[in-house]
Amino acid sequence: MSEIASCTLIQQDEHPRQIEKYLTMFKKYPDVVSVEILQEMLGICRKNAYLLVKENKIRSARVGRSYKIPKLCVVEYLVGQN
Repeated sequence: MSEIASCTLIQQDEHPRQIEKYLTMFKKYPDVVSVEILQEMLGICRKNAYLLVKENKIRSARVGRSYKIPKLCVVEYLVGQN
């Protein structure tokens, strides 16, 4: 299984309000983002964005010379910060 496939946010036993939060977070962003867009989403510098991706704190896939980051993995990272 790929690392991206392990981004599973919505469990069947979760509260409906929590599911709604997942669906509305970052609504204006595409489902798969680049590191540059990740910076904008989280309000962090380029160095920290790459650090999160390289340390696998936010799951991603390397495509050529760039990283592709599923939006669900960004939300998963933020929810796990609680």
